[in-house]
Amino acid sequence: MSVLSESKILTKMYSHEFSITPLALENIQPSSIDLTLDEVIQIPKADLKIHPPYPNTQELHSYFTQGVIGNGYTLKPNQFILAQIKENINLSDTLVGQIQNRNSLIRLGINVGLSSYINPGYKGKLPIAIHNIGSFEFELTSGMRICQLILSETEGVLSDYSVRAGAKYQGEQNITLSKLSEDKEFNPSAKTLPVSQKLLDFLKSPKNNSSQEFFQALTTEQKKQIGLL
Repeated sequence: MSVLSESKILTKMYSHEFSITPLALENIQPSSIDLTLDEVIQIPKADLKIHPPYPNTQELHSYFTQGVIGNGYTLKPNQFILAQIKENINLSDTLVGQIQNRNSLIRLGINVGLSSYINPGYKGKLPIAIHNIGSFEFELTSGMRICQLILSETEGVLSDYSVRAGAKYQGEQNITLSKLSEDKEFNPSAKTLPVSQKLLDFLKSPKNNSSQEFFQALTTEQKKQIGLL
């Protein structure tokens, strides 16, 4: 995958393969876009234990305190919070995104690169995890450039995040807490998510040698489970 330069980023915006709102043109760097910090944050409470059965999203709210940055929020050494970018981003099925630290912040011990990967087809206001791994107390301010978005091209996506069953975080506008409890391995009542028709068509295609090899390697029971029989 190749990383998009500033000219390619603008081209993708013009062709509606990527959008970001609001956008300050001066935040477009040679091969990235600087993203800014929104007002609301979620602050984990201390001395609480999360264990199976994992709490659902509603229950998780009791594990956090909501805060507002306002005139500034002091992030203490080793403190971790959830925050959010101001911008709404929208990726087509031809692009993947990655969140990276800004050099100026990581050199002060502020790590924002923890929640880094953004699937093709994602749309929303991305939550970000901010961890002070340094020795200084650091004051966060709303509107500051907090991280950078790297875009790369991809191809052959059969079912992007916007149409994928079980896309738990699609379209989020507020800070969405973890939905780990919805994962089927932790939720006995969860139904197996249907496989996309495009994926099934791909696996059945006689024109694709690799898919045919995969199909032949499956047991009859496995073929039934994913809807190939």
